[in-house]
Amino acid sequence: MRWDESPRLLMIASVASAVLGAAFVLAAIRDHAGYNVGAALLALLGALFAYRAWELSTHRRLDATQHAQLVLRLIELPPPADLRIVAAPDGEAVTFARQLREVFLEAGWPARGVYRAADGNAGSTGLFLAVQDGEDPPGETLRLLVALSEFGLHAVKSTKRSLPDRALELLVGRRPTA
Repeated sequence: MRWDESPRLLMIASVASAVLGAAFVLAAIRDHAGYNVGAALLALLGALFAYRAWELSTHRRLDATQHAQLVLRLIELPPPADLRIVAAPDGEAVTFARQLREVFLEAGWPARGVYRAADGNAGSTGLFLAVQDGEDPPGETLRLLVALSEFGLHAVKSTKRSLPDRALELLVGRRPTA
């Protein structure tokens, strides 16, 4: 079992170690007190598996299949003149922004970043795709919004006047809690 497996498998391993630990405690009653040490270690291992499962279930990430399919989908699209990736000051958001940057770079897009979000955007949740002119966005904007939504990454279009023409900015905010 790998440390970055699915949360479901880690929870199953956690329950299995708890059951095995209980069996060791019962065996210690009849046989040897050394089984209690094994039971304590299994209890710690179970707690570690459960914590890692919780951590994985609360963090956005792209698995290898999603990564590869998103790269293939982005290769089909015309890239923008520039793509700047910005993340909220949150460890999970920065990690996810780095994963997305790697996908864009692998697809041949001119992705730059990961930059720290402006103070006004620091509390943002979700994904935002900013364009210079919200009334007349470049075609790449709508295509990218559709491509991201195909993979469950729903981004909201926003306007940022300071962006150069035909440039995009992808803001990765904190993970939505609802």
